[in-house]
Amino acid sequence: MKFKALNIIIISLILSLSLYAEGLDREYIFKKGVSAYAAENYNEAVSIFTDMMKSGKVSWELYYNLGNSYYRLGNLGQAIQYWEKAKLLAPSQPDINYNLSVAEQLLVDKVVLPKMFPLFKWYAQMQKQLPLNTAIMSIGILILLMVLILIMLRYRDRNKTNARKAPYIAVLSVFLSLILIFTFVTVNTAYKRKNERYAIILKPEVHILSEPDEDATVLFILHEGSKVKINKNIEDIWSNISYFDDKVGWIPHSAIGVIEE
Repeated sequence: MKFKALNIIIISLILSLSLYAEGLDREYIFKKGVSAYAAENYNEAVSIFTDMMKSGKVSWELYYNLGNSYYRLGNLGQAIQYWEKAKLLAPSQPDINYNLSVAEQLLVDKVVLPKMFPLFKWYAQMQKQLPLNTAIMSIGILILLMVLILIMLRYRDRNKTNARKAPYIAVLSVFLSLILIFTFVTVNTAYKRKNERYAIILKPEVHILSEPDEDATVLFILHEGSKVKINKNIEDIWSNISYFDDKVGWIPHSAIGVIEE
């Protein structure tokens, strides 16, 4: 038994050292990519960051720097694609949002949307920038506080009159309302992010067709950097996309960069 326990300890130490060494190696490679970017070797930076991405261990910093490198190379579509990927991991990160706002000014396809009711606008903005982990943690904290107040009412305030209990009940009502709101927003946001897939146009100009056929009728044209919703794919050869819901058509899958696989 002692030998088995010793073996387990040795294996655990080896695994820990291996993971630590791997982390140091990734940090070194990442810094190498940043150095290449700082030295204006943007192709080298893209190559380094892309190789890191293929390992499966990604972060918003990796996507962000890859997007920056593509932007410096003049590849607006791929820059926006990776900034959008970074935004999925860090929705409130100001540098990502700033870069996307700058890129938006460079787009050929510009849609002027009607002004939204302030409450709807706030809700849509919150859905875009809401970190789901933070929302879930907030719900947990609110539930915990609510339970604590209930315990206080149950064990410490038995002799209080209804009038003196009123503030506690009011606070409970507020917490319950906040829990319901946060739960609805979190579930709705998680559902949208899971079931709605978006992509970025990568080519300078793409014809959106009436059917998945190169000889089909051209319905409209989109340009590099435009964000589209993917409705369905045909064997990763053709994609049915929609642009602001009212424009729908087919596009070669190779012409888009998927934001979330």
